[in-house]
Amino acid sequence: MEEKNIVLIAADDLRDFCKQSFLKCGLSGDDAVLMTDTLISSELRGVSSHGVIRLPFYCQRLLDKGSNPDPKLRIIAEKPAMIHVDGDNGLGQIISIRTMKMVIERAKNQGLCFAGVRNSCHFGMAAFYSMMAIREEMIGIAGSNTAPVMAPWGGGKSAIGNNPLAIAVPTGREYPIVLDMAMSVVSGGKVRLEAVKGGKIPKNWILDAKGRPTDNPADLVPHGTLLPMGYKGFGLAIIIEILSGVLTQSNVLSEVDLWFEKTSTPVNLGHFFMALNIRGFMNPAYFKDRMNQMIDELKRSPLMEGSTGIFMPGEMEFASEQSYLKDGIPIDKEVLKKLDSFAGRINLPKLFRPSEEG
Repeated sequence: MEEKNIVLIAADDLRDFCKQSFLKCGLSGDDAVLMTDTLISSELRGVSSHGVIRLPFYCQRLLDKGSNPDPKLRIIAEKPAMIHVDGDNGLGQIISIRTMKMVIERAKNQGLCFAGVRNSCHFGMAAFYSMMAIREEMIGIAGSNTAPVMAPWGGGKSAIGNNPLAIAVPTGREYPIVLDMAMSVVSGGKVRLEAVKGGKIPKNWILDAKGRPTDNPADLVPHGTLLPMGYKGFGLAIIIEILSGVLTQSNVLSEVDLWFEKTSTPVNLGHFFMALNIRGFMNPAYFKDRMNQMIDELKRSPLMEGSTGIFMPGEMEFASEQSYLKDGIPIDKEVLKKLDSFAGRINLPKLFRPSEEG
């Protein structure tokens, strides 16, 4: 973001606005806090494509009855280290947090637990759920299928979801190892954010409606497509589609509607979550020592020309979080305009922010 186009918003002010929005749209106090936590965490970690820009869409789904504001999660099949959960058409974040809590609890005794979820919706930043396991000194994994917004390798039209995968691992450092990736060159949320800001994008991010590379982010919707991160990205997207969609009996591929367009109907997305208890292999303190040893060796590698350093997955996001907590979260002015408009529609005071003058 260019500095002239952003406003620094205190995390607490942004948190309060999100919570009040969700309460206004029908969530309970506890669930409004959970939804807010996921959005603020995304902003703090610099994943603004999955932050407050999505708030009006989640709320619209509640207002249009497309998502259940009070889902009753149900275990429809289980083994000691495996559960199949029906999310009762709730918001994806609420379903995912509750499911990951069950996974972690079972992993405490079984050493490992895998959960497949059906009848859910978009769950935001995947890392949020894998990082829940870190607090219990476990390794966490999370993934989801999505509506088809990405072309197959070699294709020119959307056919598969930009399916995210997140893996979080404890370390002895201030930051954990957190790999959080979608399978396209860049996330659709980031492209849509650039469209809101009115900017240009690299030509290897998306194709337009005719299957041609374009630098205009507005070409993505409604008939453009994201490009996969090579053949390997396409292959990983297929595997995640299997684990989160086929295995869980959720909608797959063309069966999945765009959750932010058809806000009055369920989308039946699928997710999967896993927690691996490190204690089943070794003392967590020893594991963290070994992780530190691995990190140190990698960071001692000679730098390529022009490089400013070697950073572990999640390290820069941790630094962003510490900076934004101290100085405020940078929000693009165009995004603020959309939040102001949304606040007006639901009779909520607009987001508090310092003067934008000067």
